[in-house]
Amino acid sequence: MLPYIVLILLALLCATTDVFPVKNRLVLTIPFFMLLFMMAAFRDHLGGDYEMYESFYSCIVNIGDYFRGLYEPHYRTKSFEEGFVVLSSLIRSVDFTNGPYFFMFLISVIVFTIFFPSLKEYTPFVYIAILFYVYKAYFWHDFTLSRQSISIALFTFSIRYVLRKEYWKYIVLNLLGLSMHHSAIILLPLCFFLNHKFSIRTILITMSVAFLISFIGQPLYEMCMRMAGMFGLRDRLAFYVFSEKTINPLNYIEIVIILFCALFYRAKYEEKAPYFNIFLNLFVISSFIIVSFSSFDIFARFKEYFVIAYMILISYMVGYVESNRNRWLILLFLSVYVVMGYIRYLFVFGNGALLPYKWILW
Repeated sequence: MLPYIVLILLALLCATTDVFPVKNRLVLTIPFFMLLFMMAAFRDHLGGDYEMYESFYSCIVNIGDYFRGLYEPHYRTKSFEEGFVVLSSLIRSVDFTNGPYFFMFLISVIVFTIFFPSLKEYTPFVYIAILFYVYKAYFWHDFTLSRQSISIALFTFSIRYVLRKEYWKYIVLNLLGLSMHHSAIILLPLCFFLNHKFSIRTILITMSVAFLISFIGQPLYEMCMRMAGMFGLRDRLAFYVFSEKTINPLNYIEIVIILFCALFYRAKYEEKAPYFNIFLNLFVISSFIIVSFSSFDIFARFKEYFVIAYMILISYMVGYVESNRNRWLILLFLSVYVVMGYIRYLFVFGNGALLPYKWILW
């Protein structure tokens, strides 16, 4: 439990430096990033899909054998995307170990070197954004979504090209992400309207439609099952689409609070933050998916790309508060909320599968 406690304490201290600049900030930030990276890179069989990736990597051949066709076809054509298999073969070519540890380490290196440096482009309050990420997505993205975490990092980096209207760069990066995880296909058409400033009325109508869809979710599911049954696909569709899990009520509360603040202070954020409308649009897309399709497993992976919108918008909502006193109060409230959610996540994830923390280092 100690590494988890130290991590959240360092995250809190680093976040305070965004609202109260201090000298020698690196004394806090370097240990924080080192621990953040090491806990993901050197974990020992922690994370929901660890054993799956361990089994997958045991069948991977070096890149020379791969291009000669000496690979296990199942992992290229059925279970894993070709880009990820090629990457894994490249890693295998330089892997001097016997096991999945070097593989997991290099995936963390790739993700961390793309994702976190990208945040500086979008917000001056990077550590407030990361504080929320530690609670909201760190354990899920960096401990479990090995393939998709690369796609998420590439997408995060590519957002800058939407503002610059260099759409071909955005598309190339996310095609690369698509080769890592097929869910990235949802990202390709987004670049053509993320720059658009939608009216408050349009946004509210969109969210109203989302809540309407959520109310008819069960009848919609039953209709889909009947149609799938006509083609003999009922069992297959049920496996990929429906889930008995319900959405955490905290997600609704987060959506309502963030959306209200973003719209209420929209003019101020637009003036101070060039990327504000892009992240507002991403947040609306994420909220629509969460509210509308919480019972449909196939949509669960889509929303993970948009956690970045939560992070950036929340950093604006704290960092751009003009009153020092109010800024500290809001940061304090956010910190309490994050710590409570963080502790809850540790005990709920996999029924406590993250506890105790296990390193490969000892």
